[in-house]
Amino acid sequence: ETLDAIRLVQAMFESGSSTPPAQALQALSTLATFKPGAPPAEARTTLAADRPAPVGGTPALGGTSSPIEPAREAGTPGAAADLPFSGDETIRINARRLDDLMTDLGELLVSKINAEQRQLQFLRAQELTANRRKSRASVRQAYNRLAHYGHARDGSEAVRHTVKDIQRVMKYLEEDWQRWHELDTLLSTVARTSADDLLHMSLTIDGLEQSIKRARLLPLSTITGPFGRMIRDLAQASGKEAVLQMVGTEIELDKHLLERVKDPLIHLLRNAVDHGIETPAERSAHGKPASGTVTLKATPLDRAVVIQVSDDGAGLNLSAIREAARRHSRTSAAASQAVEQLDEAELADLIFTPGLSTHAIVTSTSGRGVGLDVVRRNIEALNGRIAVEWAVGRGTTFTLTVPLALVSSRGLLVRASAETFTIPLGAIEGVQRITAQQIISVGGRDALAWQGRTLLLVHLADVLNLPRAQALTTQQHLPVVIIAAAERRLALVVDELVGEQEIVSRGLGKQLVRVGGIMGASVTASGEALLILNAADLIKLATGVGPRSLVDSSSADSPVEPAPRHHILIVDDSITTRSLEKNILEAAGYDVQLAVDGLEALSLLANGLPDLVISDVSMPRLDGLGLAQRIKSNERTRHLPVILVTSLDSPEDKARGIEVGADAYIVKSGFDQNNLLETIKQLI
Repeated sequence: ETLDAIRLVQAMFESGSSTPPAQALQALSTLATFKPGAPPAEARTTLAADRPAPVGGTPALGGTSSPIEPAREAGTPGAAADLPFSGDETIRINARRLDDLMTDLGELLVSKINAEQRQLQFLRAQELTANRRKSRASVRQAYNRLAHYGHARDGSEAVRHTVKDIQRVMKYLEEDWQRWHELDTLLSTVARTSADDLLHMSLTIDGLEQSIKRARLLPLSTITGPFGRMIRDLAQASGKEAVLQMVGTEIELDKHLLERVKDPLIHLLRNAVDHGIETPAERSAHGKPASGTVTLKATPLDRAVVIQVSDDGAGLNLSAIREAARRHSRTSAAASQAVEQLDEAELADLIFTPGLSTHAIVTSTSGRGVGLDVVRRNIEALNGRIAVEWAVGRGTTFTLTVPLALVSSRGLLVRASAETFTIPLGAIEGVQRITAQQIISVGGRDALAWQGRTLLLVHLADVLNLPRAQALTTQQHLPVVIIAAAERRLALVVDELVGEQEIVSRGLGKQLVRVGGIMGASVTASGEALLILNAADLIKLATGVGPRSLVDSSSADSPVEPAPRHHILIVDDSITTRSLEKNILEAAGYDVQLAVDGLEALSLLANGLPDLVISDVSMPRLDGLGLAQRIKSNERTRHLPVILVTSLDSPEDKARGIEVGADAYIVKSGFDQNNLLETIKQLI
């Protein structure tokens, strides 16, 4: 039966099922109740009857002639002691079951919050009864005098009736006093036991929370398995040699965090080979081994883990980064001048800028400037941080600091525009109160000097596009919350700091998944809905807030002029392709003009310049390559971005696109409208 059960489990596993059949579980359970080597009682007779007779008197089992010891019954003393036990036993748990446990834990946390509110209510009831006692003490003397008058003898009938009424009232008051005394005693007892119950429940829930979090942990090696081969294949494709060394991959992280940190690690590893490791000839010329080394190292740090991706390559090419920044800011003379004044640290930070790439042309796999931008966005979403260090000729190191788990159970409650919000404590670096005199102006925007940094200072209501609840005065002290995501920080002004509270995050549903600045919702102890703010989103939204002074409300109702619409010229001889691209761009908010070939496009350019040109390659009269070459060779149009969208995907065709100066090259066979819109956004 055991062998059949094992075969059945193996067959189920090979078929992709992770749940063993009931028959196998029953057989293995029966086997576990017996001493190893002893058959089940019900099977002993069958085994004895079916077993062939020993040859030459050799025992059939165990190699000894001693009789088989009868198995103990389950539950008898010593039965458990006969079973082998390992303190490192593991069990496979479906991830969905763990998610259900986390949901149940969330409900327990809500109950805990409610219990804390009940405790406050009990304390309030005690306060009320204490006030009642003080009131009773103040009328006690009058009560004693009335009781004394009730015993006085007087022949008047009216007096006797009055005395009876007074005695009746006094009896009621006496009983009422007793009831109040009992209620006071009861409330004291309930408050004391409630506090004990709350303490016990808090300890239980905290222990359960930690146990569930530990159950969700998986080693980093769970996702790093394919990385070594990926590095070798990428190096070979680039004409380089590289190996991957991994240290500390036994460190455990939350399962969901592992899934979300995998893509950033892949981006950084590919970046190390593509931009960091040199060719064998270049390495030999600098006295390095022909094969480069990429290192992935993980170390624990308090409640976080530090993951470093480093290489022993050439380091950051600051000249290439500065040139890419010039191309990225070519539409603004002020921005171009600012690029020239950047120091090394500021230049290094530009590698995380969306749309900035040191590649000369955009292709489907590189040059769009989204690699490190994706890394920063993903790390921000994890409430983590990223930093880069480099040394010329010695290599580059990217350091990621991410929490061990994604669950943050406490947040800071703040108020803005008469609404209450909560900010996860993991996203807060500091809280302080400032005056108007501490606000400085940088580039026409309010800013705050904080720990040697200059932070953008905005009001939470302005970021969330809400009306300010009240006008701020120069004498008023403003509560400011310093939030951080990755290496970016923001000084956020709020109307009031309410306090700290445990939060249970709930999703907003598919309908509200794209609401800016909001990551979820929770509830307060009173049952009020509470929106949880997303620090990374707030920092991004703050950059789009207009220059509005925090202490000047005169511009509160001033109209906001709409942003100008970008104009795009589409050049294609196919009416189907022109219509498709036109519909996509107009739906995205662009103004579109059409041309059927390169000559018509040049005629339209002579009358006015668009913000960008999208052109096919194969067209009559003047093809896309000729059009791009004429645009780039003309001093009036040379800064005009050109995207070639074509079915020609050979390396030679892409090389021709680079030669004529095209800014992006998109192949129709892998056309994706999101890729097109993202490329347009980066080039304009």
